[in-house]
Amino acid sequence: MSVETTIDFLSAALRAMRLESGRSGKHDLFADRLVKSASEPTLAAAMEHLLRSIDASTDDIHPPLAARMIAVANGPDGPRILRWWREQAKLVTLIAATRDDEARKAAIAEVKLPEVNAGGRATPRGDYMIGMRVICETPLAHGADQKAGNATLFRRMQVLTDEGVLLLPYYSGNALRGQVRDLLADHFLRSLGLRADRAAPVVSMWFFYALYSGGALEENSDATKALKKELGDHGAIRATGIAEFRTMLPALSLLGTALGNRVLPGRCQFGDLRPICYEWGTGERPVAELMTWEYLTRREDHEDHLVHHGMIANTEYLRAGAELEGGVDFDDATPEIERAALGRGLALLAEVGQLGAETRRGAGRVRIVYDRLPDPAPYDQFLADHKDEILKYLDRVGALADLAS
Repeated sequence: MSVETTIDFLSAALRAMRLESGRSGKHDLFADRLVKSASEPTLAAAMEHLLRSIDASTDDIHPPLAARMIAVANGPDGPRILRWWREQAKLVTLIAATRDDEARKAAIAEVKLPEVNAGGRATPRGDYMIGMRVICETPLAHGADQKAGNATLFRRMQVLTDEGVLLLPYYSGNALRGQVRDLLADHFLRSLGLRADRAAPVVSMWFFYALYSGGALEENSDATKALKKELGDHGAIRATGIAEFRTMLPALSLLGTALGNRVLPGRCQFGDLRPICYEWGTGERPVAELMTWEYLTRREDHEDHLVHHGMIANTEYLRAGAELEGGVDFDDATPEIERAALGRGLALLAEVGQLGAETRRGAGRVRIVYDRLPDPAPYDQFLADHKDEILKYLDRVGALADLAS
């Protein structure tokens, strides 16, 4: 009966929907709103969220049906219904939109609600060589691969807990690594007296990609041709050439890069940042209390036409005040100078004090605290002492071929 009541409620909500669908169909828009509402911690909250997001009046919902749906929301199947909405929104919408009573009953009979164990708690991680704690001074956005119409969901992963599988928010370690890479690249170029302009690079493009994005594998690229003599060719490896590359460019050696047809592996590992909460096994506050939605309306700067081209967007955030923890590990064989480069990159990240998306709107302002951060001073001194030597090396391997005068 829980599924039947839910479908009857959603059918009524779909009929009462006043929100214009625009280019997307009515059912697709409803499914997107269903996914978005399912991010709420309870089915009752999701019901209210759904009706508000589709601009449906409660006067259009038959009171006895609403009462039955509230009973389902507060019953044992409530969490299972909520997960069903989140994971199969389009299928749920199709069933709710079916007007053939017999077909709808047959579809409802085949529905198997997913199991949910809301009280689960994950096993906490061990310590990192460099501990990292992030305090959100403003809401933090970190978009998932999946979107729900104009709503951007916070990134989540499936986690096995002591009572089942949960879908928990996290901030990707790869995003951290990418930001540190960019900061170290800017710092490296400026330390050599070069302009760090990503819109108009002053170095060869293959070297620009190596610095800022980890390079690209290209068998017949300029990078391959420039580095054959230095790093080897046709399966041969010049150990002295690779050693010189790592020595001259400690930050690239630390993070790793692709050079023509060869991959130079990095020496550090960035863990993802996980909110401190009960479900992650690191606190007592429920994760649902950490999440919120922010609404954005982009308006036009002029009104001299008849058609409005503004846009409404919704983003799921970690609330201001939420704390996350993670860290960075590095190989035991990592040279001291590369550890210092890592220290500089992480120090720059803390100085910038911004993570995630929507930073231009004031989101993502954070305070970062480290444990056991390597001293960055030796790396800064290395770049100052070996500036001319590094520039000559870059010129020799063709990294400065496109250098602007």
